[in-house]
Amino acid sequence: MMDNVLSEIQNKMKKGAENTVFPGAVYAILYKGKLIIDVVGNKSLLPTLEGNKLDTIYDLASLTKVIVTNFLIGKLVEEGTIKLTDPVRKYIPEFKHEDITVVDLLTHSSGLPANINWMNVKTKDDYLELIFNVDKKEKRHSKAIYSDIGFIILGLLIEKVANQKLDTLANNLIFKKLNMTDTTYNPINIDRCAPTEKEGDIYIKGIVHDKKARLFDGVAGHAGVFSTVFDLVKYAKMILDEGVYKGNQIISKEIINLWYKPIIQDSKGRYRTIAWIKGTGSDVVNPISKKVIYHTGFTGNRMLIDKDNELAIILLSNRVHPTRDNNKLKIFWPELVSLIYEKLIINKVGDEVCEKIN
Repeated sequence: MMDNVLSEIQNKMKKGAENTVFPGAVYAILYKGKLIIDVVGNKSLLPTLEGNKLDTIYDLASLTKVIVTNFLIGKLVEEGTIKLTDPVRKYIPEFKHEDITVVDLLTHSSGLPANINWMNVKTKDDYLELIFNVDKKEKRHSKAIYSDIGFIILGLLIEKVANQKLDTLANNLIFKKLNMTDTTYNPINIDRCAPTEKEGDIYIKGIVHDKKARLFDGVAGHAGVFSTVFDLVKYAKMILDEGVYKGNQIISKEIINLWYKPIIQDSKGRYRTIAWIKGTGSDVVNPISKKVIYHTGFTGNRMLIDKDNELAIILLSNRVHPTRDNNKLKIFWPELVSLIYEKLIINKVGDEVCEKIN
């Protein structure tokens, strides 16, 4: 039975690659401190075919929001430097909305639009002028609108308050403390990176896929971080262990508890928490746990952390290679999550599987 469980999950992932859900992927299941980890498919399809590896470095896209920006805001709150209820204008006077607070941006409940037309923008300063003066699309707190703009502003707020660059803070306060040795903005090991989309005559590799992040030299609050599945397992385990990593309290239990507190419901029936998504929705199935948070990344990444069941599921892929028109992951991901829950938890064979892989 144990072998069947592992093989069913592995076969599901292999079929994902075969059915072009993604060129390839690396995935991890952390359950009660034990690890299932594997790799499928190819890292690159074009211009050359290249097999995938466990240590492939992926562009995390919007996982940057929860791994870096939300964490650093949490640290500033923890040390009393800022409050979640502070108006954003307290730190960024150029921002025109007096009523929008830090927590509004974290929960995507500020009323700001998801994005803004910046087709003619050529510089970071011009883009900042646009987003500092953008009108709300909805009334504050009336609905959740997932917005890159809010997290770009939060990244700027962090830099201003801490008087350090976002990548420096992330490296010193997160990556080094968690021994995430392959996690960084602007990776150096380009050969290990999975390529993303084709632009002109080249396939983007080792450069952030998100063009807005490129205006910020690849270092932004909404996107830009690259990592491996091994490093993200460390991050997920830290959350499951109430902010502790190797005996050190990296971030307080109180801050992590806030990440699990539902605040506003979105159009898909899910709840937005502080930066994360919680609850059942169209892009994940969670039938039995009340303490699940998860997030997605546009390039093909998913992370789910279930405190009730001591479970984390991580999927890293480059589904946008060679084009973003591939949307098969939206169907595949909830199917994968359902399979894992069914086999490891609902059928109560998870402990036996962990004994096997330990």
